Amino acid sequence: MGKIVCVTGANGFIASWIVCKLLQRGYTVRGTVRNPEKCGHLLGLDGAKERLTLFKADLLSYESLLPAFRGCHGVFHTACPVAFQFDNPDDVLGPAIQGTENVMTACSNEKVQRVVMTSSGAAIVADPNRPKDKVVDESCWSDSEACKEWKSWYSLAKTESEKLAWKFAKEKGLDLIVICPVMVFGPILQPTSNTTVEALKNIIKGSSIPNSWIRLVDVRDVAESHIVALENEAASGRYFCFAHCIHYKDVVSVLAKKFPQHCNPELQCDESQPVGGIAPELTKNDKLLSLIKETIPYEQTLVDTISCLDDKGFM
Repeated sequence: MGKIVCVTGANGFIASWIVCKLLQRGYTVRGTVRNPEKCGHLLGLDGAKERLTLFKADLLSYESLLPAFRGCHGVFHTACPVAFQFDNPDDVLGPAIQGTENVMTACSNEKVQRVVMTSSGAAIVADPNRPKDKVVDESCWSDSEACKEWKSWYSLAKTESEKLAWKFAKEKGLDLIVICPVMVFGPILQPTSNTTVEALKNIIKGSSIPNSWIRLVDVRDVAESHIVALENEAASGRYFCFAHCIHYKDVVSVLAKKFPQHCNPELQCDESQPVGGIAPELTKNDKLLSLIKETIPYEQTLVDTISCLDDKGFM
């Protein structure tokens, strides 16, 4: 409470909730954004008038980050383009990798005590050479060559930028914690929708249900994990950030009961196909639960997501 911290890409889905929770805890918060004039949802948060300052900055401009980081106890590096597909890999690789290098360099030079970085489960799970019976946890890394072959540019960007961050932290003695969320749902604070929330909307309005497992986590739990990672001196390393592993049929079942007006009543799952995704018993989130103890039930996350989209007119 009272400490100065900075959030990069402060107007994003996860970042907005980090800012909200930091203000609730009494922190003095700085946020880097490309256009401060388009961040009314942040400026309207409780405590923002007294303890939130937005800095115009670009991840690709090292010099633009320095004023925001100067005097900060901690920095949350969340900024990165997010999409399931990128037509041009440079749209994500440049900001993710060069941006992370600039952030880490600025944090080191400004003597920031701890950096909490938002990576992704995409930096953990994409490895075709991993034995099928191996439990997937924080020790696992996505295979960069496979990501290139699959043109999975987001996974490649997250993998390479996180590896760069760890290498830099080791060389410079910078205290780094990394949070690796999977499918992040939950209510949005920003005025526009986002990739993962749109994916949930498209599933229930679609024509078929994927015969697959999905790992999900509430955005409010993701934000909480970032803040506790800063505050808890014992926090260390990576955290595979998911709360629940359920089948897509369960997702649709919950939402069809609550929002029949938004769900395609003819949605079917082709169970003749092999079940996709990583089976529930093959991933572990024990380390995350040692950090935040409790997570929001997935039913509440799903309902809160669609309720929020409905209220904002996105359905």
